[in-house]
Amino acid sequence: MTQRKKPKSMVSVKIKAAKIHQLISCGVKSMEFILRKVERLIQKHKTRNPFEIADCLNINVLYRPLGKLKGIYIYTRRSRYICINNKLDSPAKRLVCAHEIGHDRFHRYLAIMNPQAQELISYDMSSKPEREANIFAAKVLLPDDEVIKLINDAEMNFFRAARELYVPPELMDFKFQILKNRGYRLEAPLNSTGDFLKK
Repeated sequence: MTQRKKPKSMVSVKIKAAKIHQLISCGVKSMEFILRKVERLIQKHKTRNPFEIADCLNINVLYRPLGKLKGIYIYTRRSRYICINNKLDSPAKRLVCAHEIGHDRFHRYLAIMNPQAQELISYDMSSKPEREANIFAAKVLLPDDEVIKLINDAEMNFFRAARELYVPPELMDFKFQILKNRGYRLEAPLNSTGDFLKK
């Protein structure tokens, strides 16, 4: 009895997926590692504006109709691109830009390995890279002192503070996770998942 061989293309896809999974597992960054990287970037380029940071890092930012997709990170021909859905409002564009810079800093190797699946790289892969990119974005967009000042205001609540800072509550939750990691006693009324930008 002969055993049927699997088509080569299917084997190749499975090997590539296994390699990507292995890279994701090995490449998980600690929160402190991510925060140190962000602080160095902000100090070096003297800005928290993600568009200015992208410019300083020679990342091309493009605006295109992307349907339901908010943004993608692309690496092709040794050039890096952040493509942002041109239908988003300004605060959302700012958030997507910061999030995709996080992918550039920590997950470029995944885009290099799988250049035909940028959408997968941006939003549909393991939640670990998404979580890391969201921690990166929360650190860039939400300065500690501004967040602490707002949450110490007796008339302010979690959701109102997020609105004041022009970010979705899910990103504020990631900021709370950062502050809790630094010893602050905080409780957010939600538990954000890494893929909230996909919604």
